[in-house]
Amino acid sequence: MGKGLTDLQPQQGFAAQTSAATVILASSHLGFSLSTTHSVSGSVMGAGLGRKGGVVRWSTATRMFVAWGLTLPAAALVGALAESVCDLGDWGTAVVAVFLIASSAAIWKISRREVVDASNVNDTDEPAGVVTTAIAAVTPPPAGTVVDDLTATIPAPAAATAEPAAPPAAAV
Repeated sequence: MGKGLTDLQPQQGFAAQTSAATVILASSHLGFSLSTTHSVSGSVMGAGLGRKGGVVRWSTATRMFVAWGLTLPAAALVGALAESVCDLGDWGTAVVAVFLIASSAAIWKISRREVVDASNVNDTDEPAGVVTTAIAAVTPPPAGTVVDDLTATIPAPAAATAEPAAPPAAAV
């Protein structure tokens, strides 16, 4: 997470894990169900954006969001199909079991074609997105300096130029 979505420093990792734990514990206390993966992913993205100059790899985040959106309906469809086949009797249950074992073995075999390690994850840096570029471009003035030549690009409304009303006199 701290390498694929954004580059985290140790203090950001602490902040991300603490915020994810807080969300998970609060949700559990209130009786809500949630995905711990979604909570951790969101906290990692937030910690990445919280640091000045922090960059979130939005293409990776977008792929995650799409996968999350597809996972729920796909799991529901597979569950419904498996239930309908299991309702056909003992042989239906056996067919579902064999299918699940065979598909798990095929997925495992396909996933072993190229070992994923630190040398082949995120080979190229993703360019900064519009939001992170804009955030990085904004730098506050040094402390204690007064800027006299500020000009507005949008004219102030006419009502804002009138003198403010005097406060009412206090009753004695």
